[in-house]
Amino acid sequence: MDKVIVESLDSDFSGIVTAPNGKKVNVFFVYPGDELQVEYVKRRPRQRSLRIKETIRNHDWKLVKCDVFGECGGCTGQHISYKEQLELKFSPILNAFQKDLGISITPIPSEQIYEYRSRMDFSVFPGPIIGQRQRGNFRKVVPITNCSIQSSWANEALKDVQSVLNQKPEVIWDRRSEEGGLKYLTIRKAQNTEDGILIFTFTDGYESHPSMESFRKLCLESLSQESLLFCYNRPKSEVSAFGRPEVLRGKSTFTEIVLGQNFQIPFDSFFQPNPKGFLPILSFIKERLPNACENLIDLFCGNGFFSLLYGDSFQNVDGYELTESSIEIASKTFLEKYPNKSFSFQIANLFMSTELLKQKENATLILDPPRAGAGKLVNQWIRDFGPEYVFYVSCNPYSQKEDVSIFLSKYDFVDGILIDPYPHTPHTESVLFFRRKSS
Repeated sequence: MDKVIVESLDSDFSGIVTAPNGKKVNVFFVYPGDELQVEYVKRRPRQRSLRIKETIRNHDWKLVKCDVFGECGGCTGQHISYKEQLELKFSPILNAFQKDLGISITPIPSEQIYEYRSRMDFSVFPGPIIGQRQRGNFRKVVPITNCSIQSSWANEALKDVQSVLNQKPEVIWDRRSEEGGLKYLTIRKAQNTEDGILIFTFTDGYESHPSMESFRKLCLESLSQESLLFCYNRPKSEVSAFGRPEVLRGKSTFTEIVLGQNFQIPFDSFFQPNPKGFLPILSFIKERLPNACENLIDLFCGNGFFSLLYGDSFQNVDGYELTESSIEIASKTFLEKYPNKSFSFQIANLFMSTELLKQKENATLILDPPRAGAGKLVNQWIRDFGPEYVFYVSCNPYSQKEDVSIFLSKYDFVDGILIDPYPHTPHTESVLFFRRKSS
């Protein structure tokens, strides 16, 4: 048994210690000055891992609001003051952009650091247990009765469902015996409307199980939420809120309002998990949209979020997205909202080809790619054929920086912001605004 001391914190809020063999090791849920009793455990030949046997905390955890913080795989920074959280995750990003690209970005803190998430996905395990996966152990679920980063509405719903499952535990999927059916509970609550929906994800085929008739009845009698939905997915799938839907009560969508615009969000569709926290980026773009631009190019458009928000500023919109269902939703919603504007939403795998992208004069480009970035082909297309104005939105500024380096030679950086929609986690969002250089 050896003793090590936490030396500092990393940008993901993990503590850094020097292991007995001299190597630097990252440990979560600790703070500089904490003492750890550790031992090496052999997992594979020639490979050992550090196991913590005891933690002596020399730092007050009074900031922590969650009963399962330190076990749950969600938040990693509740024990750290919010000011220090921002310093830890913002500084490396700001410094990297300045050093590598000569770009200065304005950091903006969050105004609300708890009860901000509009969507939470919980695993359901026999017990009955509703909770989050334990950090570092996918097979163990930490029971949760109250989550400090979701709304009070969602926490009440969580308790209601737990009560229902206590009465009908046999419906829960057992991954060992492969009996039962319920695997996940998803709670989605709009921030700016009263809408909310509970989504139960079952294994495919379980809808006809004898237990389901009484479970449906119990849910309808015991759960007061307006919209209840069951969906059925492959037994081996570990994806929540996805599959063939069965509306038990209410509707399969919920309504959210962002910048005065109404969005009908399907139960299985991605939507910003913290719309209020994302507002600085939306306002940033809206304030900088050119006054006399005819065309909007919306890359990785999803359900048409940016096209719908800013469509009134353009005569034509071209959106591109890989998922067919998202393109269908974007096309239908845009037509309903802007019946007199021209538009085209196309299915396109932009990581494989940019052949479908249309070069446009008098145009603005908005792209919001996945965490891995936009990909080499898209960034080369922006460099060679991109329009006068580019807004690059990202949930991973590190991949964003690598992307920007590809087309920056043809663009001038105007300004940008870095925001924190997900306090107590290392995740950030950013938007950068560029204008094409004169020939």
